[in-house]
Amino acid sequence: MGRMFSLGVLIILLCSTTAFAAQINEEPFLPLSPAIMGQGGSFIADAQGYNAFFYNPAGFSRGSGAFTLASSSTWIYARPDMLITQIVQAATGSQSQSSLVNFINTQVTTGGLGVGSSLGIGYVGDGFGLGAVFIVDSMLYGQTLLGVTGDLSATLGFIGGLSIPFDLGGVKVHVGADLRPMIRIHVPVPNSTALTIVTDLATGGDVVSALNSAQALYGSGIGLDLGAIADLGWFSFGVSIRDLGGTQFNYTSNTFGAVTSSLGSQGSFPSGTPTSDTYVIPMDVGAGIAIHPVLGRSSLFFDPRISFDMRNIVGAIDGSADVWTLLHAGAEVGLLNTFTVRAGLNQGYLTVGGGMKLLFLDLNMAIFSQELGAHIGDRPAAGMTFNVDIRI
Repeated sequence: MGRMFSLGVLIILLCSTTAFAAQINEEPFLPLSPAIMGQGGSFIADAQGYNAFFYNPAGFSRGSGAFTLASSSTWIYARPDMLITQIVQAATGSQSQSSLVNFINTQVTTGGLGVGSSLGIGYVGDGFGLGAVFIVDSMLYGQTLLGVTGDLSATLGFIGGLSIPFDLGGVKVHVGADLRPMIRIHVPVPNSTALTIVTDLATGGDVVSALNSAQALYGSGIGLDLGAIADLGWFSFGVSIRDLGGTQFNYTSNTFGAVTSSLGSQGSFPSGTPTSDTYVIPMDVGAGIAIHPVLGRSSLFFDPRISFDMRNIVGAIDGSADVWTLLHAGAEVGLLNTFTVRAGLNQGYLTVGGGMKLLFLDLNMAIFSQELGAHIGDRPAAGMTFNVDIRI
Protein backbone atom coordinates (compact mmCIF):
# COMPACT_ATOMS: atom_id res chain seq x y z
CA MET A 1 0.00 0.00 0.00
CA GLY A 2 2.84 2.36 0.88
CA ARG A 3 4.52 1.68 -2.47
CA MET A 4 1.29 2.37 -4.34
CA PHE A 5 0.88 5.65 -2.45
CA SER A 6 4.50 6.68 -3.25
CA LEU A 7 3.99 5.79 -6.91
CA GLY A 8 0.80 7.83 -7.01
CA VAL A 9 2.55 10.85 -5.49
CA LEU A 10 5.40 10.52 -8.02
CA ILE A 11 2.95 10.41 -10.94
CA ILE A 12 1.12 13.48 -9.64
CA LEU A 13 4.41 15.36 -9.26
CA LEU A 14 5.50 14.43 -12.78
CA CYS A 15 2.15 15.45 -14.25
CA SER A 16 2.26 18.72 -12.32
CA THR A 17 5.73 19.49 -13.66
CA THR A 18 4.56 18.76 -17.19
CA ALA A 19 1.41 20.81 -16.75
CA PHE A 20 3.33 23.88 -15.58
CA ALA A 21 6.10 23.56 -18.17
CA ALA A 22 5.62 25.90 -21.11
CA GLN A 23 7.09 26.47 -24.53
CA ILE A 24 8.62 29.92 -24.78
CA ASN A 25 9.59 31.36 -28.15
CA GLU A 26 13.17 32.54 -28.57
CA GLU A 27 14.32 35.22 -30.99
CA PRO A 28 15.77 34.00 -34.32
CA PHE A 29 19.48 34.14 -35.05
CA LEU A 30 19.29 37.28 -37.18
CA PRO A 31 21.37 40.48 -37.14
CA LEU A 32 19.68 43.67 -38.35
CA SER A 33 21.68 44.15 -41.54
CA PRO A 34 21.14 47.63 -43.05
CA ALA A 35 21.57 46.19 -46.55
CA ILE A 36 18.50 44.01 -45.94
CA MET A 37 16.47 46.25 -43.62
CA GLY A 38 16.82 49.16 -46.05
CA GLN A 39 14.87 47.15 -48.62
CA GLY A 40 12.12 46.09 -46.24
CA GLY A 41 13.79 42.93 -44.98
CA SER A 42 13.28 41.04 -48.26
CA PHE A 43 16.11 38.74 -49.35
CA ILE A 44 14.91 35.13 -49.67
CA ALA A 45 14.93 34.94 -53.48
CA ASP A 46 17.97 37.19 -53.93
CA ALA A 47 20.17 35.62 -51.24
CA GLN A 48 23.90 35.59 -51.91
CA GLY A 49 27.08 36.55 -50.10
CA TYR A 50 27.48 36.92 -46.35
CA ASN A 51 23.79 37.67 -45.63
CA ALA A 52 22.78 34.31 -47.11
CA PHE A 53 23.82 32.89 -43.70
CA PHE A 54 20.65 34.39 -42.20
CA TYR A 55 18.06 34.13 -44.97
CA ASN A 56 18.62 31.28 -47.43
CA PRO A 57 21.51 28.77 -47.66
CA ALA A 58 20.71 28.25 -51.37
CA GLY A 59 22.54 31.55 -51.89
CA PHE A 60 25.88 29.88 -51.12
CA SER A 61 26.19 28.91 -54.83
CA ARG A 62 25.00 32.25 -56.27
CA GLY A 63 27.28 35.12 -57.22
CA SER A 64 31.04 35.25 -56.90
CA GLY A 65 32.77 33.87 -53.82
CA ALA A 66 33.92 36.33 -51.18
CA PHE A 67 35.64 36.10 -47.81
CA THR A 68 34.23 38.52 -45.25
CA LEU A 69 37.09 39.18 -42.88
CA ALA A 70 34.80 41.13 -40.55
CA SER A 71 31.17 42.20 -40.67
CA SER A 72 30.30 44.61 -37.88
CA SER A 73 26.75 45.93 -37.39
CA THR A 74 25.21 48.13 -34.72
CA TRP A 75 21.55 49.01 -34.33
CA ILE A 76 19.52 51.19 -32.00
CA TYR A 77 15.81 50.79 -31.25
CA ALA A 78 14.55 54.38 -30.97
CA ARG A 79 12.88 56.99 -33.13
CA PRO A 80 15.75 58.33 -35.28
CA ASP A 81 14.65 61.99 -35.12
CA MET A 82 14.40 61.96 -31.32
CA LEU A 83 17.64 59.99 -30.98
CA ILE A 84 19.57 62.44 -33.15
CA THR A 85 18.17 65.33 -31.08
CA GLN A 86 19.46 63.71 -27.89
CA ILE A 87 22.88 63.07 -29.45
CA VAL A 88 23.17 66.69 -30.59
CA GLN A 89 22.11 67.98 -27.17
CA ALA A 90 24.62 65.71 -25.43
CA ALA A 91 27.41 66.80 -27.79
CA THR A 92 26.67 70.49 -27.28
CA GLY A 93 26.14 70.23 -23.53
CA SER A 94 22.52 71.37 -23.76
CA GLN A 95 20.91 68.08 -22.75
CA SER A 96 18.81 68.26 -19.59
CA GLN A 97 17.88 65.32 -17.41
CA SER A 98 14.17 65.99 -17.93
CA SER A 99 14.68 65.89 -21.71
CA LEU A 100 16.53 62.58 -21.42
CA VAL A 101 13.84 61.10 -19.14
CA ASN A 102 11.11 62.19 -21.57
CA PHE A 103 13.04 60.56 -24.43
CA ILE A 104 13.44 57.29 -22.50
CA ASN A 105 9.76 57.32 -21.49
CA THR A 106 8.58 57.90 -25.06
CA GLN A 107 10.73 55.12 -26.51
CA VAL A 108 9.93 52.56 -23.81
CA THR A 109 6.16 53.06 -24.11
CA THR A 110 5.95 53.29 -27.93
CA GLY A 111 7.70 50.15 -29.11
CA GLY A 112 10.86 49.89 -27.06
CA LEU A 113 14.33 51.26 -26.38
CA GLY A 114 17.39 49.12 -26.97
CA VAL A 115 20.67 48.46 -28.70
CA GLY A 116 22.22 45.54 -30.49
CA SER A 117 25.31 44.56 -32.41
CA SER A 118 26.83 41.72 -34.37
CA LEU A 119 30.33 40.73 -35.39
CA GLY A 120 30.95 37.99 -37.91
CA ILE A 121 33.45 36.34 -40.20
CA GLY A 122 32.83 33.94 -43.03
CA TYR A 123 33.29 32.70 -46.56
CA VAL A 124 30.39 32.30 -48.98
CA GLY A 125 30.83 31.08 -52.55
CA ASP A 126 31.44 28.10 -54.81
CA GLY A 127 28.60 26.27 -53.08
CA PHE A 128 30.10 26.62 -49.59
CA GLY A 129 29.12 28.70 -46.61
CA LEU A 130 31.27 28.69 -43.48
CA GLY A 131 31.21 31.35 -40.80
CA ALA A 132 30.93 32.41 -37.16
CA VAL A 133 28.75 35.26 -35.89
CA PHE A 134 28.25 36.81 -32.45
CA ILE A 135 24.97 38.70 -31.93
CA VAL A 136 23.90 40.77 -28.92
CA ASP A 137 20.42 42.26 -28.72
CA SER A 138 18.55 44.12 -25.96
CA MET A 139 15.25 45.90 -25.45
CA LEU A 140 13.33 47.74 -22.70
CA TYR A 141 9.58 48.11 -23.17
CA GLY A 142 6.29 48.56 -21.32
CA GLN A 143 2.89 50.22 -21.47
CA THR A 144 4.14 52.66 -18.83
CA LEU A 145 7.62 53.58 -17.67
CA LEU A 146 6.88 52.21 -14.18
CA GLY A 147 5.78 48.93 -15.77
CA VAL A 148 8.92 48.52 -17.87
CA THR A 149 10.46 45.09 -18.44
CA GLY A 150 13.12 43.97 -20.87
CA ASP A 151 15.11 41.30 -22.59
CA LEU A 152 18.79 40.70 -23.33
CA SER A 153 20.39 37.96 -25.38
CA ALA A 154 23.89 37.13 -26.55
CA THR A 155 24.40 34.35 -29.10
CA LEU A 156 27.50 32.84 -30.65
CA GLY A 157 26.64 30.84 -33.74
CA PHE A 158 28.69 28.76 -36.15
CA ILE A 159 27.29 28.17 -39.64
CA GLY A 160 28.39 25.50 -42.08
CA GLY A 161 26.49 24.60 -45.22
CA LEU A 162 26.42 23.59 -48.87
CA SER A 163 24.47 24.66 -51.92
CA ILE A 164 24.29 22.68 -55.15
CA PRO A 165 23.35 24.35 -58.46
CA PHE A 166 21.88 22.41 -61.37
CA ASP A 167 19.93 23.05 -64.56
CA LEU A 168 16.31 21.98 -64.72
CA GLY A 169 14.76 22.52 -68.14
CA GLY A 170 16.63 25.77 -68.76
CA VAL A 171 16.10 27.01 -65.20
CA LYS A 172 19.13 27.22 -62.90
CA VAL A 173 18.16 25.85 -59.51
CA HIS A 174 20.17 26.19 -56.30
CA VAL A 175 19.38 23.88 -53.37
CA GLY A 176 21.14 24.44 -50.05
CA ALA A 177 21.26 23.50 -46.40
CA ASP A 178 23.25 24.49 -43.34
CA LEU A 179 23.74 23.48 -39.72
CA ARG A 180 23.96 26.18 -37.05
CA PRO A 181 25.29 25.19 -33.59
CA MET A 182 24.68 28.05 -31.15
CA ILE A 183 25.53 29.03 -27.59
CA ARG A 184 23.14 31.59 -26.09
CA ILE A 185 22.74 33.60 -22.90
CA HIS A 186 19.21 34.91 -22.47
CA VAL A 187 18.30 37.33 -19.68
CA PRO A 188 14.58 38.11 -19.23
CA VAL A 189 14.82 41.46 -17.40
CA PRO A 190 12.18 41.79 -14.62
CA ASN A 191 10.49 45.04 -13.73
CA SER A 192 12.66 45.83 -10.69
CA THR A 193 15.89 45.39 -12.66
CA ALA A 194 14.51 47.28 -15.67
CA LEU A 195 13.59 50.25 -13.46
CA THR A 196 17.14 50.32 -12.10
CA ILE A 197 18.50 50.27 -15.64
CA VAL A 198 16.21 53.16 -16.64
CA THR A 199 17.42 55.14 -13.61
CA ASP A 200 21.04 54.42 -14.54
CA LEU A 201 20.40 55.53 -18.13
CA ALA A 202 18.90 58.79 -16.92
CA THR A 203 21.65 59.51 -14.38
CA GLY A 204 24.71 58.04 -16.07
CA GLY A 205 24.97 55.06 -13.74
CA ASP A 206 26.42 51.61 -14.40
CA VAL A 207 23.76 49.88 -16.49
CA VAL A 208 25.53 46.51 -16.65
CA SER A 209 25.86 46.12 -12.87
CA ALA A 210 22.09 46.35 -12.52
CA LEU A 211 21.82 43.06 -14.42
CA ASN A 212 24.02 41.06 -12.05
CA SER A 213 21.14 39.90 -9.84
CA ALA A 214 18.84 39.01 -12.74
CA GLN A 215 18.36 35.35 -13.61
CA ALA A 216 20.14 34.34 -16.80
CA LEU A 217 19.43 31.33 -18.97
CA TYR A 218 22.36 29.77 -20.80
CA GLY A 219 22.84 26.77 -23.01
CA SER A 220 23.13 25.49 -26.55
CA GLY A 221 21.03 24.50 -29.53
CA ILE A 222 21.52 23.38 -33.13
CA GLY A 223 19.49 24.86 -35.96
CA LEU A 224 18.94 23.36 -39.41
CA ASP A 225 18.10 25.58 -42.40
CA LEU A 226 17.01 24.55 -45.88
CA GLY A 227 16.44 26.60 -49.01
CA ALA A 228 16.05 26.68 -52.77
CA ILE A 229 16.29 29.41 -55.41
CA ALA A 230 15.33 29.13 -59.08
CA ASP A 231 16.85 31.69 -61.48
CA LEU A 232 15.00 32.34 -64.72
CA GLY A 233 16.25 35.33 -66.66
CA TRP A 234 15.38 38.50 -64.78
CA PHE A 235 13.37 36.57 -62.20
CA SER A 236 14.33 34.53 -59.15
CA PHE A 237 12.00 32.50 -56.95
CA GLY A 238 13.06 31.36 -53.50
CA VAL A 239 11.89 29.22 -50.61
CA SER A 240 13.53 29.17 -47.19
CA ILE A 241 12.93 27.05 -44.09
CA ARG A 242 14.73 28.46 -41.09
CA ASP A 243 15.10 26.43 -37.88
CA LEU A 244 13.49 23.32 -39.32
CA GLY A 245 11.12 21.79 -36.78
CA GLY A 246 12.02 24.51 -34.26
CA THR A 247 15.44 24.94 -32.65
CA GLN A 248 15.38 24.06 -28.96
CA PHE A 249 17.84 25.45 -26.42
CA ASN A 250 18.78 23.32 -23.42
CA TYR A 251 19.01 26.01 -20.77
CA THR A 252 20.44 26.15 -17.26
CA SER A 253 19.71 29.06 -14.92
CA ASN A 254 21.91 31.15 -12.63
CA THR A 255 22.36 34.85 -11.95
CA PHE A 256 23.81 37.01 -14.70
CA GLY A 257 26.62 38.06 -12.36
CA ALA A 258 27.58 34.43 -11.72
CA VAL A 259 27.56 33.68 -15.45
CA THR A 260 29.77 36.62 -16.42
CA SER A 261 32.11 35.99 -13.50
CA SER A 262 32.53 32.32 -14.42
CA LEU A 263 33.07 33.11 -18.09
CA GLY A 264 35.63 35.76 -17.20
CA SER A 265 37.63 33.67 -14.73
CA GLN A 266 37.22 30.12 -16.05
CA GLY A 267 36.04 30.54 -19.64
CA SER A 268 33.03 28.30 -18.98
CA PHE A 269 29.48 28.50 -17.68
CA PRO A 270 28.84 27.94 -13.95
CA SER A 271 26.70 25.16 -12.56
CA GLY A 272 23.05 26.05 -12.20
CA THR A 273 19.48 24.84 -12.22
CA PRO A 274 18.10 23.18 -15.38
CA THR A 275 14.94 24.90 -16.63
CA SER A 276 11.62 23.08 -16.79
CA ASP A 277 10.23 25.22 -19.61
CA THR A 278 11.07 24.59 -23.26
CA TYR A 279 12.75 27.42 -25.16
CA VAL A 280 12.48 27.21 -28.94
CA ILE A 281 13.24 29.37 -31.97
CA PRO A 282 10.07 28.69 -34.01
CA MET A 283 10.39 27.32 -37.52
CA ASP A 284 10.05 30.05 -40.15
CA VAL A 285 8.89 29.04 -43.62
CA GLY A 286 9.21 31.82 -46.20
CA ALA A 287 8.97 32.41 -49.92
CA GLY A 288 10.12 35.25 -52.13
CA ILE A 289 10.38 36.69 -55.61
CA ALA A 290 13.20 38.90 -56.89
CA ILE A 291 13.50 40.83 -60.14
CA HIS A 292 16.91 41.88 -61.41
CA PRO A 293 16.79 43.45 -64.88
CA VAL A 294 19.82 42.65 -67.03
CA LEU A 295 20.87 45.99 -68.52
CA GLY A 296 24.25 45.05 -69.96
CA ARG A 297 26.92 47.72 -69.62
CA SER A 298 24.32 50.15 -68.30
CA SER A 299 24.21 48.15 -65.07
CA LEU A 300 27.61 49.61 -64.16
CA PHE A 301 25.86 52.96 -63.81
CA PHE A 302 22.29 51.93 -62.93
CA ASP A 303 21.56 48.47 -61.49
CA PRO A 304 18.03 48.03 -60.03
CA ARG A 305 16.62 45.09 -58.04
CA ILE A 306 13.13 44.50 -56.65
CA SER A 307 12.18 41.80 -54.15
CA PHE A 308 9.12 40.53 -52.29
CA ASP A 309 9.06 38.11 -49.33
CA MET A 310 6.42 36.46 -47.21
CA ARG A 311 7.76 34.91 -44.02
CA ASN A 312 6.18 32.85 -41.26
CA ILE A 313 3.79 31.24 -43.74
CA VAL A 314 2.80 28.70 -41.07
CA GLY A 315 1.59 31.59 -38.90
CA ALA A 316 -0.44 32.94 -41.80
CA ILE A 317 -2.09 29.56 -42.35
CA ASP A 318 -2.98 28.89 -38.70
CA GLY A 319 -4.08 32.50 -38.11
CA SER A 320 -1.61 33.20 -35.29
CA ALA A 321 -0.06 36.15 -37.14
CA ASP A 322 -1.45 39.13 -39.04
CA VAL A 323 -0.67 38.82 -42.76
CA TRP A 324 0.70 42.38 -42.85
CA THR A 325 3.39 41.46 -40.30
CA LEU A 326 4.63 38.70 -42.63
CA LEU A 327 5.16 40.83 -45.74
CA HIS A 328 8.48 42.35 -46.79
CA ALA A 329 9.08 44.24 -50.04
CA GLY A 330 11.75 46.55 -51.30
CA ALA A 331 14.05 47.80 -53.99
CA GLU A 332 17.68 48.80 -54.29
CA VAL A 333 19.48 50.63 -57.05
CA GLY A 334 23.22 50.45 -57.58
CA LEU A 335 24.75 53.65 -58.96
CA LEU A 336 28.14 54.00 -60.66
CA ASN A 337 29.11 50.57 -59.29
CA THR A 338 29.84 52.33 -55.98
CA PHE A 339 26.69 53.70 -54.35
CA THR A 340 23.42 51.97 -53.45
CA VAL A 341 20.08 53.46 -52.44
CA ARG A 342 17.29 51.37 -50.91
CA ALA A 343 13.66 51.66 -49.88
CA GLY A 344 11.05 49.17 -48.78
CA LEU A 345 8.00 48.16 -46.82
CA ASN A 346 8.79 46.08 -43.73
CA GLN A 347 5.67 44.57 -42.11
CA GLY A 348 3.66 47.56 -43.25
CA TYR A 349 6.26 50.19 -42.25
CA LEU A 350 8.49 52.22 -44.56
CA THR A 351 12.26 51.70 -44.58
CA VAL A 352 15.05 53.61 -46.32
CA GLY A 353 18.79 53.11 -46.56
CA GLY A 354 21.92 53.39 -48.60
CA GLY A 355 25.51 52.31 -48.88
CA MET A 356 28.79 52.63 -50.69
CA LYS A 357 31.76 50.45 -51.62
CA LEU A 358 35.30 51.70 -51.08
CA LEU A 359 37.86 49.16 -52.29
CA PHE A 360 37.53 46.32 -49.73
CA LEU A 361 35.06 48.20 -47.50
CA ASP A 362 31.25 48.06 -47.68
CA LEU A 363 29.46 50.77 -45.67
CA ASN A 364 25.68 50.65 -45.19
CA MET A 365 22.99 52.26 -43.06
CA ALA A 366 19.20 52.08 -42.83
CA ILE A 367 16.27 53.59 -40.96
CA PHE A 368 13.51 51.09 -40.27
CA SER A 369 10.44 50.15 -38.28
CA GLN A 370 9.35 46.63 -37.45
CA GLU A 371 6.35 45.07 -35.74
CA LEU A 372 7.17 43.23 -32.52
CA GLY A 373 3.54 42.35 -31.76
CA ALA A 374 1.21 39.81 -33.33
CA HIS A 375 -0.71 42.41 -35.35
CA ILE A 376 0.30 45.57 -37.17
CA GLY A 377 0.17 48.53 -34.81
CA ASP A 378 0.48 46.40 -31.65
CA ARG A 379 4.10 47.31 -30.93
CA PRO A 380 5.94 49.04 -33.77
CA ALA A 381 9.62 49.66 -32.99
CA ALA A 382 11.60 52.20 -34.99
CA GLY A 383 15.36 52.22 -35.27
CA MET A 384 18.58 52.78 -37.15
CA THR A 385 21.25 50.26 -38.14
CA PHE A 386 24.81 50.71 -39.41
CA ASN A 387 27.27 48.24 -40.87
CA VAL A 388 30.90 48.01 -41.96
CA ASP A 389 32.10 44.96 -43.90
CA ILE A 390 35.70 44.17 -44.76
CA ARG A 391 35.79 41.78 -47.73
CA ILE A 392 38.76 40.31 -49.57
